[in-house]
Amino acid sequence: MGWKRTENVLAAALPRPFRVKWINLRARCAEEGVEREKMEFTLPIRVRWDVDFRGRSGRVKRIARKIAEASPLFVELHLSGARGLSELSGILAELQKAQPRVSVHLGLFPGSAEAARNGYPVDFVWDVGPAAGFLPKLPQGAAAISFVPDADNLDELPEVVAEFADSGLSALHLPNVNAVRSLAARGLVPVPEIGRLRAAAEAVAALKVSLGGKRLVAHDFFLWKSLSGAFPGATGDRLEFSGCQAGTALAYVDWEGGVYPCDSLPIRLGPLDESSLEEIWASPARGRIVEAVRAAPGACDGCGEYLGCHGGCRGMAYLSAGTFDAADPACPEEGRTRR
Repeated sequence: MGWKRTENVLAAALPRPFRVKWINLRARCAEEGVEREKMEFTLPIRVRWDVDFRGRSGRVKRIARKIAEASPLFVELHLSGARGLSELSGILAELQKAQPRVSVHLGLFPGSAEAARNGYPVDFVWDVGPAAGFLPKLPQGAAAISFVPDADNLDELPEVVAEFADSGLSALHLPNVNAVRSLAARGLVPVPEIGRLRAAAEAVAALKVSLGGKRLVAHDFFLWKSLSGAFPGATGDRLEFSGCQAGTALAYVDWEGGVYPCDSLPIRLGPLDESSLEEIWASPARGRIVEAVRAAPGACDGCGEYLGCHGGCRGMAYLSAGTFDAADPACPEEGRTRR
């Protein structure tokens, strides 16, 4: 999605106080002649928080309070079990002091459907897990689902899309693999190989199903590009993709309160137990990450696609090669541009 359209969507979605703040930010940016993707973020505008992990969580209300103090425009809460679910009402009470738009991402575990019946002023997104066959498990009135197309379950993507197309659901999110959780759970990150990614995208295109009136939200630029031809309009307009937002507009918080640039980039910047989010965002460590993320990767030298993709997901590149100078492993031009 291009910046102009993205800004309009953001502004329309925000509560009035933050709509005014966002409009003022755009105006200041225009006055100072600053390119949108090079804006200096003293605080993130979106925070993604894994509230719990395998029954563990940190000082949840304190973490929620620290996030609220940073006044983000959007907060994504990811709950994976009963522990996180039991903390939801207290978390929302703290977050609503800052009035962000909140989305709650829930797995289909026992008792999770109860959250949707409590009338919370949030958007629910249901994590359907590693396979199709999820429709009977969804709570009544579910509108949005997510499926992570990683190396373990990428082959399931065509079936998931087909089931989504035949359902009354309105949105399917395809997020990148959560590297922080994967490393904690398994000691490795299941990043899909480009050959399998292409094959999955081709299999989805071969379905020839319609997504009329539905949204397909692919978080990776190259996956989006692979799917956009099969479903024009459903994936949105990203011709002016602004590049990786890790450590600038986006922050990730783990279940213990550790802060990262993104859940796809497992480089810890600091703990919310000891510092505010503003202090962590002002740290030299965060500055070094931003500089590395914004730099054009050496593997992209001479590639005519760079102005469209900006190097893709820098977290996936770092995980696959151990350096920010590498190409996104999902890039179809990787073999030609690597030197």
